[in-house]
Parts: sequence; structure tokens; C-alpha cells
Amino acid sequence: MRWLRLYLRARRVPLALAGTVCAIGSLWASWPHFSDGQTVNARVVSAAALIAAVAVGTTLGGADDALDHTASVNWPARRAGHVLAAAAAVVALLLVSTLTDVRFEPLGVVARNTAGLLGLTALGAALLGAALSWIAPLIWTLVALLPWLGPSDQVRWQIAAWLVQPAGTTAATACATLLAVVGLVAYALRGCPRRPAAETAPDR
Repeated sequence: MRWLRLYLRARRVPLALAGTVCAIGSLWASWPHFSDGQTVNARVVSAAALIAAVAVGTTLGGADDALDHTASVNWPARRAGHVLAAAAAVVALLLVSTLTDVRFEPLGVVARNTAGLLGLTALGAALLGAALSWIAPLIWTLVALLPWLGPSDQVRWQIAAWLVQPAGTTAATACATLLAVVGLVAYALRGCPRRPAAETAPDR
């Protein structure tokens, strides 16, 4: 398992995991101060999923771009496994709260929002690189959290604000699934784009 430890350390996974746990833990702990309900609403679930997606985005690229594209390693399978493991870890982390009085639920919203935002992050990493992978999920989340957007009967608003739709909303689920699949496939096959050599020099 030495290669796994080296891989996780090279991708800064422990730091990203620690940051995610602290940030989501803060959301969980602060919820009772803003609401009398025990179930965290979809907007805060989306914020938690966004925080996790941004943290995962920082782990999608390594320090050596040449190594990340070498043909001697099955990178597509490794990249896909990385994203899928991250998604499972984020969902598990959020669902741990169901053991307490303040809960991130329902599972359908937690899984949908996590999968969609991670897919969007992976797509951003494939197109712009890991350092800029946070842009698209942040923008879409901010749009979905606008005060005048919420659960809707119209398909166009269900897609635009898919993050805050109730569990089981077909258009929102389809949008999140499409983002998840496209992002996963694009990142697995392409990885992050190669950066100029000057940006990956050892003294930087």
C-alpha cells in the first residue's frame, strides 16, 4: 500500500480531507443557531457539497504533469477511482450527521448534489486544470442559491436551480447525473491539461 500513501500525499488528500471535515463540521454545528429544525435545508446541503467539491478539486492534479500523463500507468482507471472514492467519502461524511440531532438529509439530495458538483469540478479540472476547477461549481451554486430561486414546477428552473429542488425531481436528477457522468468521463480520459514548464519547476 506504499504507492497509495504516496499517491494520496502527492495529491494533498489529507489536507483536503481535514479542511472539508472542519468546514462541514462548522456548518453542522452552526445550524441549530439559525433554525429550530433538525434537518439541514437543501441550500446548506448544497453549500456543504460545494465546500467538499472545491477541496476535492485541489486533489485532481499532481505536481508533475508529465508523470500524470505517462503511458506506463493506467491513469483513466486511477482518475475515475479517485473521483468515485471522493464522492463516496463526501456522501459518507455528510450522512454521519444522521447519527446526531442535526442531519444532512434526505439521502437523495445529498447524493444528487454531491455527484453533480463533483462532476462539474472534474469537468473543470479536465478543461482548466485543478487550480481552476472550483469556478464552475461555485458559480452554479451561487446562482442556485439566489433568494428568488427555489423548488419549481417548471423544467427550466428545475435545471437552473437543480441544487435546491426536492429529492426525486426528474429534471434536477437528470441534470446532476449528466454533469456527474460527463465530468467523470472527461477527467478520467483527459486528466488535467499540461501546464507550462515554468509553472511546474521545482523552485516554484
